[in-house]
Amino acid sequence: MKSLFLLLCILSTLCLHAQKKTGQPAKKVAAPVCDSPQERAYFPYGQDSLDHYIKAHAHFRDVGDKIAGRATVVFIVETNGTIVNAEILSGSGNKDFDDEAVRVVKTISGWKPAKNKGKPVRSSDMLSVVFQVR
Repeated sequence: MKSLFLLLCILSTLCLHAQKKTGQPAKKVAAPVCDSPQERAYFPYGQDSLDHYIKAHAHFRDVGDKIAGRATVVFIVETNGTIVNAEILSGSGNKDFDDEAVRVVKTISGWKPAKNKGKPVRSSDMLSVVFQVR
């Protein structure tokens, strides 16, 4: 009787471990970033419009003296034109400016994604954000 009970316990344990988990969404694996696409990603409204957007949406607290700097932000343009994984590549020397440059770049929408063989692909790009506080 004890051996029958032990056998049933082992079999039920094996059956429980063999079942698939339900209710758990499958993790979506991002496509790789294309290093050298045939067509690069771009902001379709032009550089002047992009510069205007950055100036209009960047916010700083009062820093007192005149300060200028340049932060280079690297990011990924997704196949739908959104920006992800923005981070500082080359800092301005001011952490507040660098953080704001990353924040503003993350908000830019409407990019045209890079293409390979006519199909949109993920690609990396970068922007330099120039600060001149007077």
